[in-house]
Amino acid sequence: MIALEKLRADIGALACECRALKSVLGETWTRPMADEQRRLSRLRWRATELCVLAAWAHGTRHAWKVRGVEDVAAWHARIVERVTKDYAVDAELQGADR
Repeated sequence: MIALEKLRADIGALACECRALKSVLGETWTRPMADEQRRLSRLRWRATELCVLAAWAHGTRHAWKVRGVEDVAAWHARIVERVTKDYAVDAELQGADR
């Protein structure tokens, strides 16, 4: 079982942070921006991971084709296996809610 509210909130927070960084990067650069570029890249990858998990939770795929990946189903499975740990609902807590 996945904590969908937490997952949705985290995706929303990442989206806001990505938009803010993209805005900074879209202005005239007056200093080196490599750190911001790397941060945006990491945030976008994390957002992709969370979107893959959200799609899996709804019984679908986030992406049907991924550049450089032949087995997209295995790609999704690896991401879901890794990211699910952060959003797994403890079975004991779930039983206590009922």
